[in-house]
Amino acid sequence: MQLSRNQVQLFSLIAVSMLAHVTMGGGRITASLFMLKHNNSQLLAGLAYSAYSVLPVLLSLAMGKWIDRVGARYVMRVSQALMVVGLAVPAVVPGPWVVMLTSMICGLGFASYLLAANVAVSLMPFEHHGERVGMLGWLAMGNSVAAVGGPAIAGLMIDWSGFRAAYLALALIVAASLVVSFCVDVPGGAGAPRKDKAKGDSVVRMVFSDPALLRIYLLAMGISVSFDCFSFMTPVLGHERGFSATTIGMIMSAFAVGSFAVRALLPLLSRHMTEWQMLTSAYGILATGFLLLPFASNSYVHASIGFFLGFAAGAGQPNILSLIYRAMPPEKAGEGAGLRSAMGNTMGLTAPSAFGAISGLFGAVPVFIGVGGIACVAAWQSRLGGLRSKAAQAS
Repeated sequence: MQLSRNQVQLFSLIAVSMLAHVTMGGGRITASLFMLKHNNSQLLAGLAYSAYSVLPVLLSLAMGKWIDRVGARYVMRVSQALMVVGLAVPAVVPGPWVVMLTSMICGLGFASYLLAANVAVSLMPFEHHGERVGMLGWLAMGNSVAAVGGPAIAGLMIDWSGFRAAYLALALIVAASLVVSFCVDVPGGAGAPRKDKAKGDSVVRMVFSDPALLRIYLLAMGISVSFDCFSFMTPVLGHERGFSATTIGMIMSAFAVGSFAVRALLPLLSRHMTEWQMLTSAYGILATGFLLLPFASNSYVHASIGFFLGFAAGAGQPNILSLIYRAMPPEKAGEGAGLRSAMGNTMGLTAPSAFGAISGLFGAVPVFIGVGGIACVAAWQSRLGGLRSKAAQAS
């Protein structure tokens, strides 16, 4: 079967991204375990884990503007080099402050790489908007596979030869991704400065002055809250109900499998459903799942609900990104994606703290009910957005 140019470029990018993704999966685990091992501090371990999100919250919008100015391919390669440095330095000079600082560098490198990769795919020439959703889903699917391998590699290297070896191995893998990027056909332009530099209002002003655009970004935050709620609160609820660590891990894996499955199916689904229809369905499933979780005392029922929650949440991001790229001028695609990333990372920093405070006072159940209520509102807003989009196209 003859592959199209888009497919060749996408598969090349997936291969490169899977190698680069060990920074997030393996690097975060290594940093946290380093703090636990050398400082015996859960607080420092948590800070090292969260350090990966600090700079993306502050700089995602600027990174998006940078992508618009110089091209996605150039940003991806600079980001890969930044990740290599962030992983190699602790291998040479390990220490708590070094690990904390390089975690921030790695987080910035990975966030800018992922942002550029999404922009590169979204700006491919598509005959139909549904193709963009499918391509973004496949890119996310490749990252999901890598998210499993990164922690496994890091754990094996730490047990076998220590933290220096783990950091060195991760650095070499990301360096390999940089080398491979020069050997395959990766999308994103040649990296030359753009002559048609965007002018006019900033994306922030555009979004907050346009209710239709603002709806898309708020729905994106809802997807982030759903991911964070399940990932952070499932162990809490499982502990309350006496589930073993193995059982909790099985439930978390069911969520990941559901997310992987829907991303594999997105090219097919996008041929029959619009982005708004998929978002409405996804939020409907999320609302039902979160509201049912408090009644799922059986671990197998909990895992089954987790699968469907993963299936729904996994469909969210590619459709949100597709709507953003359709709404934004091409010269502002990076800035638009950067704002979404900044808002999503902000939720990643703040939502777990709020969930922890609420569950500490009232237990895990109110958190799931609250997020279920948010998903209900989001389903209604997705439906409304679809109706208004259809009316605008008809007029």
